Amino acid sequence: MQRLLIFSFVSLLAIGSSFAQNEFDVLRYSNVEFYGDARFNAMGGSFGALGANMSSLSINPGGLGVYKSSDFSFTPAFHYNYTESDLDGKRTTDGKLNFHFSNVGLIGNFKSSGNWKSVNLGIGYNRTSNYNASISVNSTTDSSSLSTYVNELNANGGIFEDEIFEVFPFTSNLAYQTYLVNPIAGSMQYDHVFSNSKNITQTTTYETRGGSGEMYFALGGNFSDKLYLGGLIGIPSVRYVYDRNYTETSDPTDTLTEFSSFTIHDYVKTKGSGLNLKLGLIYKVVDWFRVGAAFHTPTLYSLTDDYNTSINAEKRDGTTFTEETPHGSFNYLVTTPYRFISSGSFIMGNKGVINVDYEIVDYSTARISQDSEAGSYADFSVENENIRSNFELTQNLRVGTEVRLDPFRLRLGYRLQGDPLNGKFDLDSGSSIYSGGIGIKEDGYYIDLAYSLKKYSSETVVDADQNDFASTSLKDHYVSFTLGFRF
Repeated sequence: MQRLLIFSFVSLLAIGSSFAQNEFDVLRYSNVEFYGDARFNAMGGSFGALGANMSSLSINPGGLGVYKSSDFSFTPAFHYNYTESDLDGKRTTDGKLNFHFSNVGLIGNFKSSGNWKSVNLGIGYNRTSNYNASISVNSTTDSSSLSTYVNELNANGGIFEDEIFEVFPFTSNLAYQTYLVNPIAGSMQYDHVFSNSKNITQTTTYETRGGSGEMYFALGGNFSDKLYLGGLIGIPSVRYVYDRNYTETSDPTDTLTEFSSFTIHDYVKTKGSGLNLKLGLIYKVVDWFRVGAAFHTPTLYSLTDDYNTSINAEKRDGTTFTEETPHGSFNYLVTTPYRFISSGSFIMGNKGVINVDYEIVDYSTARISQDSEAGSYADFSVENENIRSNFELTQNLRVGTEVRLDPFRLRLGYRLQGDPLNGKFDLDSGSSIYSGGIGIKEDGYYIDLAYSLKKYSSETVVDADQNDFASTSLKDHYVSFTLGFRF
């Protein structure tokens, strides 16, 4: 069970057979990494005490006050996920490419009088997470996953055939309707068509799609070229699609079954949006050193899951059987943790900059709850207790530097995402992201290019009931390009 929990968090792909919402849904939408324009991405997202960058507003809106001109930029990006999975000595590779816009925004700079040098307004969008991944696993087994359905039907003395749909519409009924699970004559017990089969080929593919992003409306000001203040209203949105196919194929020489194969297809789509507030400041201690601080309120998400499962079975003579569950839909609320960010930056004249962000996120404060206004009712007391007892305060670190060789810019960055799991789990689910990039800055425009690499690992579930897990290593390659204009 612990291995399943670990997998669920690390790969962010966990959906139970009944598609019940759980604590790992909360973690998926709480564990943001912050993406944006190419300069921001190249420097590891480390801008908390620098400012004057659209994507940095999602971390410290005080950076809006640093702007001295109006600005417009947009950033197309490519995300490629590459995976290698090992099980029973077999290695399987897979990959998925995604295109999206990781930033678009407009800043308006308005000169002021007195100690207030300027007031700035901002509106834009920044990408905050990428969910695109594709994992494949090939293996063999002597124990079919159909035994899970058999155990469900045979529990507590068995069940009458005409009650299966009513009691198990999303699980065992699928196998029963496709003749993969059949009654044993003269009893209320059941057996499956691969019960005597050996050397069964298993093929598992997981695909996830989508991401999260934040549309923002921000206000900032510059006080005496010393103190920069800002506030931001964020409207984050989520789109997450989970697509899993699990296939078992009997050995061609197997004479103990009439069936050649079956495929289980699980599908879940989550969509929704939320609301949060961010406050921040940057203070210029001396010309060459600044400090920054920001606070993010929890985000309250209203989310909807749409889901269904289907089974397709095929006999050796070519006869096929297909069954699909009813369409399922559920509305619920997720409250993410608060965030506190402190930052420091060194300004080396016209030679370059160095910035460090230190972020605290307490995942144990996140919650999941029913959306009673949408007519959805559920008791999430167990899930919330699991959040309190299994997750903890996490520390994240972002470091970025830029060297200025006018009109060129050279950049490097590093991000350390802390582990939200506490010591009960024998696994480090944190990650590191390495990045770099180049840019050209002229008086009226700028062009930036960035690349980042994220390496991490997980365990991929093949058949949890049979304790079949594949070791999976993942690499995320991220390329972004920004074109911006200042006026």
